[in-house]
Amino acid sequence: MIKLQGLSQEEISVISGRIADAFYDYKYNEDDLGLIKYIRSREDMHTYINAIVLASYRSGLLYATSPKQEGYLILSGEGVGKIGVIDGLRMISAEKKALGGFKNMKAFISACFADGNTIETRMMKAKRKFIRIEVLVVRPEYQKQGYMRQIMEYVYDLADKSSLPVILDTDDKDKSLRYQHLGMKLDRVRSCGEHFHMYDLIRE
Repeated sequence: MIKLQGLSQEEISVISGRIADAFYDYKYNEDDLGLIKYIRSREDMHTYINAIVLASYRSGLLYATSPKQEGYLILSGEGVGKIGVIDGLRMISAEKKALGGFKNMKAFISACFADGNTIETRMMKAKRKFIRIEVLVVRPEYQKQGYMRQIMEYVYDLADKSSLPVILDTDDKDKSLRYQHLGMKLDRVRSCGEHFHMYDLIRE
């Protein structure tokens, strides 16, 4: 894994587009609509993901599997870093646009934090340190070649050096099962509205 640095705006846009398309084109489990419930056009998905990728890149949180960029990873947490305040505000503004305004953004946030709150919030309330997987995407042409396992093992090695748990949440049952196959444990399933569930996972 390599931390992405020295990228041009065009290169960042290409990466954002790849990640956004991966989310938009994903075939959800029949019980889940995931992000598509709230972000219904490809253009809006690009706006939403670009905001996350740009803020993460500027904060030093964006990684790729290799110079070929078969897959991407965004991390946060203890010893990894977090998104800076200014970049965070820019990200929120762009996300609001992608979601169709403040009212829709409020509904989306409420859903994401519903039914017992996020695993990140619960860990913070318990004053536990952690590394969080914010985004993990393998490009379609490189899927089923072991890159997801490679990325997860990188995160586990990073966490093990500091004896930290790894956490993440995902919006699809099948994604959750893949993470469990690669060593994560299902902490809880939160019901966040019709056809919208959040699957909280942890690896101690």
